[in-house]
Amino acid sequence: MAAKTEDLTELSNIISTSAKNYLSHVPTPPTLRPAPLVLVADEAIEAREKLLQACRKVISLVEGPIETIIGMAGAFYETTALKLACDMKLADNVPLDGSPIALAELASKTGAPEETILRVMRLLTFKCVFVETAPGYFAHTCGSAAIGAPGIGDLVGHRVGEGFASGPHTSDVLRENNFAAPEDSRKSAFSRAFNTNKGFFEYIYTDDKSMGTRFGQAMTAASGIPFNLVTIYEPLLSTPKGRILVDVGGGIGHVAIAAAQKYPNLKCVVQDMGTVVGEGRDRLPEELKDRVEFQENDFFKGQPIGGPGVYYYLKHILHDHPDPVCKQILSRIANAMDSSSRILIDECIMDERVGPEGDRMAIMKDLHMLAMFNDKERTEAQWAALLKSADERLVVERVWRAKKDNTGIIEVRLASGVHRAILAKL
Repeated sequence: MAAKTEDLTELSNIISTSAKNYLSHVPTPPTLRPAPLVLVADEAIEAREKLLQACRKVISLVEGPIETIIGMAGAFYETTALKLACDMKLADNVPLDGSPIALAELASKTGAPEETILRVMRLLTFKCVFVETAPGYFAHTCGSAAIGAPGIGDLVGHRVGEGFASGPHTSDVLRENNFAAPEDSRKSAFSRAFNTNKGFFEYIYTDDKSMGTRFGQAMTAASGIPFNLVTIYEPLLSTPKGRILVDVGGGIGHVAIAAAQKYPNLKCVVQDMGTVVGEGRDRLPEELKDRVEFQENDFFKGQPIGGPGVYYYLKHILHDHPDPVCKQILSRIANAMDSSSRILIDECIMDERVGPEGDRMAIMKDLHMLAMFNDKERTEAQWAALLKSADERLVVERVWRAKKDNTGIIEVRLASGVHRAILAKL
């Protein structure tokens, strides 16, 4: 928990102490130079959070109110610069070995004017994305080099592309609905930005498949490795032979494959749309074909797999849909469950705290969900309320929280002694 102090001397002491504690738990000191990405060890997470929280407060205090608020008002220019860098392919043309490249050569390779590159580099280097090693010479930092890492470039492209285009329309969309998010993803800021009456997923499956391909690769990168299902959900360690795990909307099966590799008693069924399922089958390792299968299924229409002890796993599915749609998905699964079944919801669990102690990435992702889907990231209390509204029998058994970030697995069961809900056809 961050200190509530506003005293610069006290905050500087917190920074010093937290930095020493953080460094004692990392294998090598952090560097701005290009280097392999390293996961933060569990022991270093608390020190890292205290360090970041204190630094945020120091920056705000030293900048003062005018520079802080004007800086926020112009923060979209940082995204503008990053999008220009992506469009000009600057990261692809700067040597990955850390050696510098002359501005003139970079202009020649990209076909962009030196002046434009320089103006973009001024802002990016200010944020430690690229570095000027000498006048007119630029090299990678770890931040700029990460743009070219598998999947990360796609995630950045998604944010500075459709995310950046949608964001400015969010206020207008909400204003027309008394500043409440419409309960229809087809009336989102994304839909307005791209002049369509379709929601994001329908749009990328029909109108812009290249956007869909990039989004899929971005989500693979954003899913995080190692996966929560194989690191924090302990019941799978003692799962009986033949236990079925249904990966609802599981794409090409990254998580199911990892789970099957770790838990030899587990049988996995990956459900998704037809073209995705076909790709998953083609990529499935030969040694797992007897325990991992792919099934075409629309989770809006029903859940064909039932029976005792089935686990239904949903990773980053529900945060893409407004509450009425989430209720529809959950109620379909509830109707296939028995008392030994479980729903495992692997999602962001928003922190109740606000202020410098909050989780910046989760806060930004929550607003991204609003712009793209008219949806949200949810707190633990909001998850419980959503489950109850979907089917009064659904209750939270336990929340398994990840230490590395704000995600976790919400384990859901059917409450005993509650009569089966009579659900209206949605």
